[in-house]
Amino acid sequence: MPDNDKSRISQYNLRGKEIEAFLGPLESSIIGVIWNSERKPVRVREVYEKLKKKKNIAYTTVMSTMDRLYDKSLLDRRLEKGKGGLFYVYWPRLEEQNFKKSAVREVINSLVENFGEIVTSYLIEEATSDEQELKALKEQVENIAKEKQK
Repeated sequence: MPDNDKSRISQYNLRGKEIEAFLGPLESSIIGVIWNSERKPVRVREVYEKLKKKKNIAYTTVMSTMDRLYDKSLLDRRLEKGKGGLFYVYWPRLEEQNFKKSAVREVINSLVENFGEIVTSYLIEEATSDEQELKALKEQVENIAKEKQK
């Protein structure tokens, strides 16, 4: 991940789909609700209300999971004062696309660091298996080379 990004991905599940490859099912559901929320930042209560429509879940479970996402630096929060007293409001540190990109980058970097040339060779083989993909890859490499010359 970029140096200025403190979000941490601590696992990769080969069987997980999309976000669940990086986060557990409940964490994925919660951060998905937050990403899809029209109103940010959101309170735990708002996330809980959306999730309980789909599954039987306790408010405290949502609260502790959002706290864990905050500890992993995937959510930010601040304390606010309202009718019921003090409460946290949360918002994502990264939008969904940026999270996915950062998470994939972190996994690929780990693979390259651990397996080096095997990973690089495999990625090149996969990217060049189709003529259109090969053409797109060549264009992408040329664009990157031009940007680095600037």
